[in-house]
Amino acid sequence: MKKKKIKIIAISVARSDYDRYLPILNQLHNNKKVELKLFISKDHLNPKFGKTINFIDKKFILIKKNYNNFDFLKDQRENLSDDLSFFNKKIKSINPNLIIVLGDRYEMLLGPALSIPNKIPLVHFFGGAVTEGSADELTRHALTKMSHIHFVALKEYKKRLLQLGEESWRVYNIGIPSLQSFKDIKFKNRNCLTKKIKFNFNNKYALLTYHPALDELDKIKENLDLIEKVIKKENLNLIITYPNSDLGNKLIINYYKKKFINKKKFKIIKNCGQDTFLNIAKYSNFMIGNSSSGIVESASLKIPVINLGNRQKGKLHPKNVINCSFNERAILAAIKKIKSNSYSNSISNLKNPYEKKNKLNISNILLKLIKNKKILNKKFINFNKKSNYVR
Repeated sequence: MKKKKIKIIAISVARSDYDRYLPILNQLHNNKKVELKLFISKDHLNPKFGKTINFIDKKFILIKKNYNNFDFLKDQRENLSDDLSFFNKKIKSINPNLIIVLGDRYEMLLGPALSIPNKIPLVHFFGGAVTEGSADELTRHALTKMSHIHFVALKEYKKRLLQLGEESWRVYNIGIPSLQSFKDIKFKNRNCLTKKIKFNFNNKYALLTYHPALDELDKIKENLDLIEKVIKKENLNLIITYPNSDLGNKLIINYYKKKFINKKKFKIIKNCGQDTFLNIAKYSNFMIGNSSSGIVESASLKIPVINLGNRQKGKLHPKNVINCSFNERAILAAIKKIKSNSYSNSISNLKNPYEKKNKLNISNILLKLIKNKKILNKKFINFNKKSNYVR
């Protein structure tokens, strides 16, 4: 008689979480004791953001609703409601043993919204970080308190979870596993990339990713005007990636389409998948904007980053990141610094603090923990500096 497989559902709500999920999903998919399904939210199917479902590996069993109409006026709450209603029916029919969420997107609240009433253990990846200028800050810590098992990126983040009252046996520091896969990427040469993207990669260019930020919503146009002025003053070519689906994204997208119309100098990309994005980043003179990719992934590629504003404030920033306010003189000074030989030498041997070499098998850990009868019975542990420390 065959043993029943452990049913696990991982939730993916946007392009930002899938790439960091991939090594974790692969581990679970390859474990013969696990039956893995991947729930895909409405945003993955949205043509406005490049229909990112097309970049998801075909080997994964997907749970998705075939949305035919996308009302671009709908906000996050309405989209969440659509997904929640559909996912609720699937939970009842699949009856999973475990639900997994990753990161801090508002839509990830689907996980606890259904795991709590159905008494299904919830696993959260990459809690404990701080992003003071982003609405994701609230969601991330809420997910922590509603989850039963935690995998974090840094020992500092593990400490924060202990401060939030989590029991230490529930928290594992694993770094960002997807960074290890960078070593396996076969980077294209500039000419191959030029043919694929239809943009001249032999010229100097910057890579811009700018997302709406909670405390800067009323200054989006002003901030973009400044970025445009600096880029044109430096006579740089520019590759621009789309913002996320947060409030304010429409204004950013329309600005790009209106201001960056010279196709020889500027290239706007909705979505291109992680491998192509990393190729684009690798050959850039620098990255600019307020994306987490500038904080986490860039250090593994040793790329200079100009991080603008407060969206990523509070995270641990590697030495390749130059933090700037939205000030012309400050940004120009940062670009001048990046051009110097001394700066290039200073980051040439940079080690990414988010890259952790570990032999932890996440799927085996989850299969062991799911047998723990205490998994659903969370206790709040009062933080004591003398006893609650991180090894």
